[in-house]
Amino acid sequence: GGAGRTVAVNRVAFRNYEVLETLEAGISLTGTEVKAIRDGKLNLRDGYIRPSRNFKSCFLHNVHVGKHATAGAYFQHEERRVRPLLMHKSQALKWAQQTDRAPGMTIVPLKAYFNKDNKLKLEIALVRGKNVRDKRATIQE
Repeated sequence: GGAGRTVAVNRVAFRNYEVLETLEAGISLTGTEVKAIRDGKLNLRDGYIRPSRNFKSCFLHNVHVGKHATAGAYFQHEERRVRPLLMHKSQALKWAQQTDRAPGMTIVPLKAYFNKDNKLKLEIALVRGKNVRDKRATIQE
């Protein structure tokens, strides 16, 4: 038990985007991915989330999970594979429609952490790209 433990934070996202809404999503992982993430080999920096074509689910793209040291090459995961997110269909649909309709709106991972049941969770956010003026203000803050 005990409280969760943060394993990765996407600082770039906070700089580049205005966060409109956030929610917690689970993520479908392989065994070597879980072990590598426990070793701190997760990088959310270039990650983004895309809804499936039918808008019923979302997928995490371009997130790098380093190889796990002890697993043989044969059992290794693909470092940047597209990973299914576990979230409510209604929520996936709502965000998918919003990103579909509004240019400049996207979904990104903000944070990854193990919850008290030791399951990896992502804090994901519906965001809008900041313009240059907004970015300068953020940097000054």
